[in-house]
Amino acid sequence: MRYPPFGTAALSILVLTMAATSAFGSVEQLHYGSKVKLNDVDEGRALSPFNLGPEFAFWDTGIVGVFDREDVVYINIDPRSDKVSENDIRLTPFGDLPAGSQVGKADNDIGKPLTKFGTGNVPRAELRFLDTGGDWAYNLDDPIYLNVVPGEINSNDVRITNYKGFPAGSRVNDTDPDNGLKTQTLPGMLSFFNSNGNINNAGYAIYDRGDVVYLDTQQPFYVVTINDVRLSM
Repeated sequence: MRYPPFGTAALSILVLTMAATSAFGSVEQLHYGSKVKLNDVDEGRALSPFNLGPEFAFWDTGIVGVFDREDVVYINIDPRSDKVSENDIRLTPFGDLPAGSQVGKADNDIGKPLTKFGTGNVPRAELRFLDTGGDWAYNLDDPIYLNVVPGEINSNDVRITNYKGFPAGSRVNDTDPDNGLKTQTLPGMLSFFNSNGNINNAGYAIYDRGDVVYLDTQQPFYVVTINDVRLSM
């Protein structure tokens, strides 16, 4: 069975609560851009889809109309919105606010205009992986990128996971060793675990403050499994 690639199309998201300590790991290990490993405290937790699939977008703070390294990249939780909203996820840092942080009500970027990838003259962007093992399959060691102009890593692409010392949330530069390498389609979706158990009148989980977003990369979907990626803190 084939699954759609991550892109500008609607994505499904889920919420997760992290335990403070465990016999197998600690909260410190469950940071933005980390991959789920065997016996991590969150492995096996149930995930839930978003009512509306979020999209990737950026706040155009640099050269107007051009996606460049000055622009802050977000998961735009509500695709109907064209502004930075509470609980959107930063995929790149903004000031002292790190990649993977949720937007708060009092943050300086809330309400800023968003440009969605794949609209107008803006190129589309997909979550894709670098096949380091050469086996054409997504594995634990394969780094993931928000790949603008998908197919090859380009300058200003965003590292979703670390690569050879370059941390998650960093941007690719012209001289970086991963610039120009080929990427592969990453199957899956975004999902969330409902940390506080709140639901709407229709019985669906509500995404809100403190919920942790995942890249849900393989079956069984809607469950945190090995190789899934934590996209928020």
